Amino acid sequence: MGDMKHQNSVLAAIMEKEKRKVMIKSVFLKIEDIDTIQETFSGLVFVKARWREPLLDSSTSRDISKINWDGLWNPKIEIHNVKGEAKQQIWKDLQFGPGGEAFVLEKRRVKGVFSESMELQEFPFDIQDLSLLITSNHQENEVDLEEDQEDISNVVTQSFVDESEWHLKKFVQCEPRVTEDEFVQNKYRKPGLFFRCCVIRRAGFFVWNIMLIMSIISALSFVTFAVSRALPQNRIQLSFILLLAGVTFKFAASQSVPKISYLTHLDRYILGSMIFLFLVAVWHGVITRLDHNASDEIDMYAFIAFIILYVVLHVVFLVAMMIRGFSRRRDVHKREQEYLKRLAAAGTAMPPTTRRKRRPFLHRQSRIGMNA
Repeated sequence: MGDMKHQNSVLAAIMEKEKRKVMIKSVFLKIEDIDTIQETFSGLVFVKARWREPLLDSSTSRDISKINWDGLWNPKIEIHNVKGEAKQQIWKDLQFGPGGEAFVLEKRRVKGVFSESMELQEFPFDIQDLSLLITSNHQENEVDLEEDQEDISNVVTQSFVDESEWHLKKFVQCEPRVTEDEFVQNKYRKPGLFFRCCVIRRAGFFVWNIMLIMSIISALSFVTFAVSRALPQNRIQLSFILLLAGVTFKFAASQSVPKISYLTHLDRYILGSMIFLFLVAVWHGVITRLDHNASDEIDMYAFIAFIILYVVLHVVFLVAMMIRGFSRRRDVHKREQEYLKRLAAAGTAMPPTTRRKRRPFLHRQSRIGMNA
């Protein structure tokens, strides 16, 4: 018995020095609200960490509640981009491979608000990634975090709450990420995994309620040419009224996005319309300084030129949006197809004993913590 304890202690010491591999699976169970202004999303996620534990290979106990989890190695997994105090439940389980090798499963359900850096250059035709940054408190040379290829991460689309504003795609991507611990004197690099699901904004609200109305206001500038050229004050007054209406819509559009230092597509459209209205108002002032005899003909040429400019600007904007939108959606479709291929490969290539053989005590899982 003493020799067995000594061997276990030696094995534990060796394993502590070796770099441990931890397999991570992430599931977006429920996405409740995507807040563009605050750059956050709220919801419920499930995270499962799986790692090899040789000390439990010879375990014959069928009640995992008797296992001393505190005496075993732990990867110290945490979700890095959660905001505030999230509600989470953590429990552990065991899984055995075909040769009797033991794997520890640490599972957690986390409900909270997660920060997300929004890319709004193409707002309101944007495509956003909602992400989870899962890290370990161990150093990079101690732990290797990898995506679980036997149990692929996924997203539950049936419980998506924000369906009226977003379209949730059915794939999850994972990429490695290294972070630094900012709360210790000697900073060290921590391994991490970046899990991302994808949502596409439904732009109908902004198209019908802002862009369409703004295009009508811009088109109304042509009506100012119906006012007699002998009454330039009336023309300019009408142009200023239309320009102020554009300012109102610009303010309304600014309430839908955070304070960013770059222009969105909606900003470009509204600003372009306002510049168009400005040019029309300037023309009505310039026409008063031209020769009275030739001004009628020049005013007609200017009217035709503004119509052509209006049509060309809208055609260019629509073509650019279609090209960029097609390119982005093609990339999303490609990512989704690659995910489906990985999902199919994981379901067919994995040995059944590795996937299914585990001790039958799921109903007696050891709950090790609950934070509210």
